[in-house]
Amino acid sequence: MFIVMQQVLLLILFAAVGYILCKMGKVKSEQTKLLSTLQVYVFWPCSVINTYSANFTVEYIQEKYSLLLVSLILLAVMIVVGGLLAKLLAKKSYLQAVYCYSLTVSNYGFFGYSLAAGLFGDVMLQNVMIFSLPISMYTSTLGYAMLTKTKFSPKRFINPIIVASLIGAVVGLFEWELPYVLDALVDKAGACMAPVGMLLAGMVISEFNLKEILKGKRNYVVAVLRLLVLPCSIAGGLKLLGLEEMIIPALMVYAMPCGSNAITFPRLVGEDCKDGASVLLITSLLACITVPICVALFT
Repeated sequence: MFIVMQQVLLLILFAAVGYILCKMGKVKSEQTKLLSTLQVYVFWPCSVINTYSANFTVEYIQEKYSLLLVSLILLAVMIVVGGLLAKLLAKKSYLQAVYCYSLTVSNYGFFGYSLAAGLFGDVMLQNVMIFSLPISMYTSTLGYAMLTKTKFSPKRFINPIIVASLIGAVVGLFEWELPYVLDALVDKAGACMAPVGMLLAGMVISEFNLKEILKGKRNYVVAVLRLLVLPCSIAGGLKLLGLEEMIIPALMVYAMPCGSNAITFPRLVGEDCKDGASVLLITSLLACITVPICVALFT
C-alpha cells in the first residue's frame, strides 16, 4: 500500500506549505477567500469537465448504469445516517452540518482516483469516477447549502459545478474533441483542484492552535466512523447483497479521508472552519493506516 502513503504524504506536504506560508506572514488569513473562490469557480469546474467528457459516453453509461443506481441509493442512505450520527455527536446546528457533510463526502477526488488507478488500473478508475458522480452533484447543491448556511432552492442547481457537469456530459455523449488550447486550459486548471484545496486547508489550520485542533475527542469519533465503520459497513452490505463488483468503487469513494470542502465552502462565506479543519487533518493522518485495512479486508 505504498501508493496510499504517497498520497497521504503529498496531501500533508501541500497542507504544510500553506501552513508555513501563513505562519511566516507571507499569506494573510483573509486572503484564503480568494483561493476558495478560485477553487469553486475555476479549478473544480474544470476538473468536472475533464471527468465527464472522458467518461460520460453512451456506451459506457449503458454498460455501467448500475454503478450510478447503486451510488444514488448509497448516497441517500449515507445522508440519513450521517445526519443522525451528527445529531448524536453535536448540539450546535452548524457543527452538525459539518459532521454530516464530513461523514457523507470524502476526499475521493484526491485519494480515491489516484488509488484506483494505481492499484486496479484505468478501467477501475473510470468506474470510480462514474460512481462518484451523484456525490459530486450532492456536494455542489445540498452540501454547499449546508456548509454556507444558505437556503437550498432549485436555483442552486445553476452553479459552476452543475454547469460544468452538463458541459462535460454533452462533450462526452457526442464524443466531441475540444480545441487544443481549450482542452489544455481545462486539463491544467482541473489539475490544480487537489493541490489548491490542500494549500487552503493548511492556511486555515494555521489560524488555530495545532494542539487544540488535534485534541477534540468528537473529531476522532467522526474519523473512526468516516474511515472504518461506514466504509466497512457499506462493503459488507454490498457483499451480502451479491454486488461484489461494486465494492472497490464504493471503497475508493467512502473509505477516503474527509473532503476539503468542509473548509472551502465555509471560508467562501466567512463561516467558522475550525472543526472542518480538525476533521480533515485527523482523517488525512489516519488514512495511511485505515485505507490499507479496508482494501485488504474486502478485495
